Amino acid sequence: MAELVDARDLKSDAGKTAMANGRENDLIRFVVDSRHPPYGNRSGIFTVAYNLFRERELANSQHGELEQLLEWFRNHLAIPKKFTASKHPRAEAVGISWVRASAHEHMTHLRQLVALLREAGIQIEELRTQRPGYVLYEDAHQIVALPFSDTPS
Repeated sequence: MAELVDARDLKSDAGKTAMANGRENDLIRFVVDSRHPPYGNRSGIFTVAYNLFRERELANSQHGELEQLLEWFRNHLAIPKKFTASKHPRAEAVGISWVRASAHEHMTHLRQLVALLREAGIQIEELRTQRPGYVLYEDAHQIVALPFSDTPS
């Protein structure tokens, strides 16, 4: 099993800085009501956004805006290398993604994506935490973690 890092004990400079900055150290996740296995965590907005994009259910102007936003994220947000603690190649992805509140440009684009999805009638909830769980992956903009039992998901 991979070594897990408890987010309460982040040793990185980013982690130390975040812990000292109040709301700047919040991690944010936008979710919808649908849940995915195996633990029933709510799905994030990228799942919904890509489904809407593929199904072309939006008006042309909204579809174009969605395409631009998704392209921005493809170019500016790394695809995490790990979503599981297992070394087994077919292990179920159980980690959930959080964006750092301190990643201001990413948060601006996420809020634009949220507004667009809400215009399309999709209910979205914003979750915040400073305890995402056992960190599987992190970079300057995001964390993927196996949630603690008390982590909002």
